[in-house]
Formats: sequence, structure tokens, C-alpha cells
Amino acid sequence: MFIPYICTIKQEIMFTPFVSDEHPVALYAGVPPQYTSDGLAIDCALVLHVLRGTARIRCNFEVIEEQADSVVLFNPGDVIKVEKRSQDFEVEILAFTGFIQLAALNGWSSESITEFAPVLPSRDRRRPKVNQLEGVSVDALKKNMILDTPETASAASGMVRVLKPAINTCSVRELYFVSVMQLRAFYMLYQVMLRRTGIEVYTFKSRGDELFFRFRQLLAEHYRESRSVGFYADKLCITTRYLTNVVQARYGKSPKEAIDIYTVMQIRLDLLQSDITLSELAYKYNFSSPSFFSDYFRRNAGCSPNEYRLANTNQ
Repeated sequence: MFIPYICTIKQEIMFTPFVSDEHPVALYAGVPPQYTSDGLAIDCALVLHVLRGTARIRCNFEVIEEQADSVVLFNPGDVIKVEKRSQDFEVEILAFTGFIQLAALNGWSSESITEFAPVLPSRDRRRPKVNQLEGVSVDALKKNMILDTPETASAASGMVRVLKPAINTCSVRELYFVSVMQLRAFYMLYQVMLRRTGIEVYTFKSRGDELFFRFRQLLAEHYRESRSVGFYADKLCITTRYLTNVVQARYGKSPKEAIDIYTVMQIRLDLLQSDITLSELAYKYNFSSPSFFSDYFRRNAGCSPNEYRLANTNQ
């Protein structure tokens, strides 16, 4: 049974999907199961508001220091790993499907949402018009994923108050429309607060920072295709040695370690979300055989794919 609001999440190991096409928005309170010591990838967009306590979270190689009233934005594909948290750490989270995030960023009309939403009936599937928020994109949100302002904290709480009754009363169709409008308004305010706090959305302090950001973008796009450092260095038009220096200086690990950590977190998500076979996973992640895939996972995760699946899913 789908539970749209969870007051307390006590089990932090078993995997609980945030959202699905049939339940595109969910509200959670407490510590989510993705905040585990092992870390995990997510497949949805999250707006996280810290109610109390503190935490240090690593997301996609960035360290995020969270405190009361921090608002943090996570995006589909993000890899989240908790490094430290206080005993009283508590959050409220709104989770949205990637489709709702895309529709909010691009300002799709109700007609476009109906035509393009995965579960809504449509006469055709024409590509919706793009009217992206001025100065804001997923890349900008990834670069500036946390704000500590009263305005953004108030906006996040306000969105919770609006969407909590909507989740419980709206039809799926109505929920798509309401959530897109709410999230779009929130992103617009987030953009305003970024500018008012003097944060330059697309400005990098150095060439190395820009290359590291682009490396992370490429990894999120191509992690299933290649795990070779040379592949990403070529995409960036730099040498593997230069890429190693860039990543080592900003992440404390080599590019190969970064690639493997990110890839294994995505594999974990696939193992927990579906009954996909190892052969299918090997093909999906461009391994030459299931045995090579299993060896890779065991080498980086400390257990076989089947052992991980059995240990971390409800049977």
C-alpha cells in the first residue's frame, strides 16, 4: 500500500522508492532510507528542508553541511551518502518524479503535461514547447544545491502545506498539474534568492572547478557507457593526468575511484528497484558478460549483486 506521508522512518537499510509514475509526488518526514552509511543513488527530484539538527552529506563528490532551515535540492541520478549527522537530525522532504521537475523547469502548459505525462491519456505524444526558467536549469541547481535563507525555508514549508492535502485528495491528473505549478514557483524563488545572496549561477572560481563540474556532468550522462578515465578526459579535451589532478584536488580521490563509486551507487539503485536480471544489468552497464559485471560489483561493493539485493530489499 502506498503511504504518501511517513511521520517516522525507523528502518534505514531497507529500500523504499520515493515516487513512481502512478504516485508522482510524495511527502516524507524524518530521516529517509537513502541517508545510509553506504549511500545510494536516487531516481527523482527532492526538495529537502532541514527542520532541526545538523548533517554532513556527500552528494556527487560535493560535501554539503546541513543545518536547521537549510533547503537542499537533489536531482534524479544524484548519489547521496551521509558522513555525519546529529542525533536530532530531522527533515521534511518533497519528492517529485523527473518528469515533474522537467515540466516545472520548462514551464509546460497543462496541455503539454497531459500529452507527455507517462500515465495520463493523450491523443498523441508531441514534444512540448520549452520555456525554461530564465537563468535556471538542472545544471544550475546542481551547482547551487543548498541555500540557508529564511525565504527558501519558508517557501519549502509552504509547498509542503499545499501539497500534503493535494497528495491525499487529488487525482493523479490533478496532482501532476498542482505539483508542476508549485515546484515551478519554488524554483523561481530559489533563483531570486541565489541572485540576492550574490551567488553567480554559472560562474566558476577557476578552470579546474569548471572541469570538475563538467566531469561530473559527463559521468552522470555516460556512466553506463564507459568506466574509463581516458573516455572522460577525451570528452573534456584534456589529458588523463590533468583530469586526475583536477579530481584529486577537489574530491580527494582519483577519477577512476570517482567513476566506480558513482557507478556502483547507480547499480545498487537498479538492484533494489526492480527484478532486473544480472544478465540484463551487465548489458545495461556495458559489461562483456554477467561474470565481469558481478566481479566488478563485488570488488567495489564488498558483496555480490545478489547478496546485496537479498540483504537490502523486503522479501
